[in-house]
Amino acid sequence: MTTTVNLMGSGSSGLNAEAITGIISLAQTASGSAQGSQTMPTDIVVYSTSTASYGPTLSSTAQSGDSFIVINNTANSINVWPPVGYKIGTGSTDAAKAVGAGKVCTFYALGDGNYAALLSA
Repeated sequence: MTTTVNLMGSGSSGLNAEAITGIISLAQTASGSAQGSQTMPTDIVVYSTSTASYGPTLSSTAQSGDSFIVINNTANSINVWPPVGYKIGTGSTDAAKAVGAGKVCTFYALGDGNYAALLSA
């Protein structure tokens, strides 16, 4: 597994290494109450505060294979929306994917605006 430390040890700059492995935002607040009202601040987001059913909207410019990780360290379920007009997995167009309290979900861009999701147990 590629890590930031390993990349930096092989001569990559810190910013270059983070661009490869993903940039993380810690202790974020899920503040978007509807699709499009809050974007993902980075590739990996750890939410520590949330109102029930609030959350981010995934990127509309993501390329095939891009991934985004939502870590829900709150007491509430977080909603993650696809870009407007698209869907996550087998969900309906514009429907949010719920990420329950204490769960982690990885979202994979399919390159056509839609996403696949892998939710932790």
